[in-house]
Amino acid sequence: MERFTLAQAAAWTKGEAKGEAELTAVSTDSRQIPEKALFIPIKGERFDAHDFIAKAVENGAAAVMSHRQNEEYPVPALYVENTSQALLDLAGGYRALCGGKVVGVTGSVGKTTTKELLYAVVSQGFRAQKTEGNLNNEIGLPLTLLRMTRGTEVMVAEMGMNHFGEISRMTAAARPDIAVITNIGTSHIEFLGSREGICKAKLEILEGLQPDGCAVFCGDEPLLWDKRGQLGCRVVTYGLENRACDLTACLHDDGTFDIVNNNLPARELPVGGRFTAKLSIPGAHNVLNALAAAAVGLLLGETPAQIAAGLASYQASGMRQNIYEQDGYHIYADCYNASPDAMEATLAVLGTMAPAGRRIAVLGSMLELGDYAEEGHRRAGRAAAQYADALYAFGPDADAMVAGAKEKGMDRAWAFTDQAALVAALRQDAKKGDALLFKGSRGMRMEQALRLFLGEDVEE
Repeated sequence: MERFTLAQAAAWTKGEAKGEAELTAVSTDSRQIPEKALFIPIKGERFDAHDFIAKAVENGAAAVMSHRQNEEYPVPALYVENTSQALLDLAGGYRALCGGKVVGVTGSVGKTTTKELLYAVVSQGFRAQKTEGNLNNEIGLPLTLLRMTRGTEVMVAEMGMNHFGEISRMTAAARPDIAVITNIGTSHIEFLGSREGICKAKLEILEGLQPDGCAVFCGDEPLLWDKRGQLGCRVVTYGLENRACDLTACLHDDGTFDIVNNNLPARELPVGGRFTAKLSIPGAHNVLNALAAAAVGLLLGETPAQIAAGLASYQASGMRQNIYEQDGYHIYADCYNASPDAMEATLAVLGTMAPAGRRIAVLGSMLELGDYAEEGHRRAGRAAAQYADALYAFGPDADAMVAGAKEKGMDRAWAFTDQAALVAALRQDAKKGDALLFKGSRGMRMEQALRLFLGEDVEE
C-alpha cells in the first residue's frame, strides 16, 4: 500500500494522534504485523482485540489505534471513538489518496461470480484489483480498499450484508464510481423482513456513489426496474427477459451469446451494435452476470474484443459452480451458499446435464430465511421436481423441500437429518452416467457430503 502518516490517519478518522509514525501497512491481526504497520484492534462479539495491543507492539507494530482513551502505549497511538468505524473511515481517506475508480458490487445472488467476471473483464484494459475471497463485510471491505495503490486504475469491491445500514457504511468508504446490483432475492429475509426491505438495503450502495457515478441494475428485477427513474443518478440496465433494458443478450444453441447494445452510450460499441461472447460456466443466470460485467466494461471504455476475452478467461474456483466428471459421474458442486433464487438457477443447469443418465439433486437447507423458510424450501422442492429425476434433501427444512417436490408429482424425493445416512442411500441409488448437484447453505457443508459420496477424506 501507499505510505501515509498517523497524522493523516487522524484526519481521516477524526481521531487524536499521540506521536507520529510513517506507515505502509495495516493489520487487524496481532499475530501478523508487517513492517511499518498500524494495528487496528476490532471489538467482536466474543473478544476484544484491544486486549492484544501489547502483543501487536511486541510483534513490531509501528503504531496502534485504540478506543480505550485512558490507555497509553509504547508506540504512537491514534485514539478514536470506535475502531470498527475508524477502519472504514481510514479506508475511505486512503481510497481518496490513491485515486483510481471503484466498482461496487452487491446483490442477493451472484455478486461474487459477477465480481470475478467484472475483474476478468476490466483487467483486460486496466490495472485492476478485486475483493479477495469473501472479504465483503465491514472489516473485509476496508481491508480491500487499503490494498489499493496509486497504480490501481480499477478496484472491484464486493459488498455483502445481513442488516440495514451495513452497505451504507461500506459505500461511504468505497465511494464507488459504478455501483452494480445483480438482483433482489430472498437471502437474509429473516433480518430484512421482505423483498422490498432487501431492495432498500441493496440500494444503500448508491448513498456513496460519486456525483457523476452510474448505477448498473438487472432490469429483469421489477423492484429495481420500477425505481430506475427515482434514484437521482444515471442508471444503466441489463437483462435477458426485459428486452427494454439498455443491454440484452441473445442466447445460441452452441453456448455462445450475442451482447446487444440497445441504449447504452459507449465509445466502442454504438447503439444497435452487438458482439459474441462465451462463458466457461453454464446457465442463463451467468449470462446475466456477464451482462453486468459487459455493461461496466463498456462504461469504462473497453472494446467488445476486450470484454469477450475477459468473459472467456473466467474459470470457476473453490466451492462455486464446479462442473466436472469423476468416477463416471457428472458432478455439479456449488456448495458455497444457497438461497431459493440460487437453487432454482442451479437446478435449471442440472436440467441440461446427463442426457444419457438421471439428474439427482442433493440439496441442503437454506439458512436465514426466517418466516419465509417453509415456502422457500417448498419452492426449491418444486424446482427440483421440474429439473431433476430425484431429490435427496438434508437439514432442518428437508421435509419442506420434499413436500414441494411431491406437490409437483416427484415420487423419488427423500428427507434426511443425518448426512451420512443421506450419502449411504445416495450411493445405493446413483449409477454411472448420472449427474449429481450438491448445493446448500454454507452451514450445511454439502461439500462434505460430496466428498463422502466420492469416498474422499472428510475433515472433522
